[in-house]
Amino acid sequence: MTDEESKNVNENKPESEIKEESEAKKEIKVEAEKSEGEEKKKYIFNCTKCGNCCANRGPIPLVMDDLIMWAKNNVVANMMPYLQFIKTPYGTIDLVMSRTNKNPYDFLQKKENDKDEEEEPKDLSCPMYNKETKECLIYDNRPLSCRTYPLEFDGQKYMVVDTEDCEGIGNGETTNEERKEMRELAKSMNIKLTEMRIAMPILAQAFQPFVLNEIMGAQRRYMEAMEKMSPEEKEKVEQQMKERMEQDQSGSKVDVENPEEDADATK
Repeated sequence: MTDEESKNVNENKPESEIKEESEAKKEIKVEAEKSEGEEKKKYIFNCTKCGNCCANRGPIPLVMDDLIMWAKNNVVANMMPYLQFIKTPYGTIDLVMSRTNKNPYDFLQKKENDKDEEEEPKDLSCPMYNKETKECLIYDNRPLSCRTYPLEFDGQKYMVVDTEDCEGIGNGETTNEERKEMRELAKSMNIKLTEMRIAMPILAQAFQPFVLNEIMGAQRRYMEAMEKMSPEEKEKVEQQMKERMEQDQSGSKVDVENPEEDADATK
């Protein structure tokens, strides 16, 4: 139909019908633009190994799958010096891997005029990240939280974190299949972390009496053994204990800055 013929047809139509057709065309155009916009906003991620997440991420939350994986692969001993429990701003308890034994959340919530606060930890890098070579020493055994990064799922919606620092966001191409796998991984992390947070307080309360009984039993056995020792033997034991305490206070940990001295961590 020519433009002239279309014009003649429209002149013979009621004004209300012409208006409805015009509105329908506008809706189709808006939907098309919306679809195009959604296509552009699809999650695209390909890690460039820039190290920004590893260098500044802070404590890394762990789930039971991480501990089982490390135990099966005989690398759990490398992680032990860096495992600790911290209380999150949500009131939950997380088992995390962290270079510092200070809780970073404490500094996020500190008051400006509170001079009694300790100095904020300067190094929030992952203890398994070699800052010189920009390499993860446990890449094949990295936690689930690292595998899902920077995509997170909060139980209702997906979120992309650290959009300004992560070079992998928007880098290259991501197929629908890869995108689906990333979403499933993020959802799995949310489920397993929630399970962990529910279990931790229960296990802590159940485990407390056992730990106390073990400590009291050890103290009793120690006192009984000390009573049977000669003065020279007591002095030797006390000296050994003093040296051990000094060693613990010095914070002897796995040297993650020198991977050749920590070869087991890269298995």
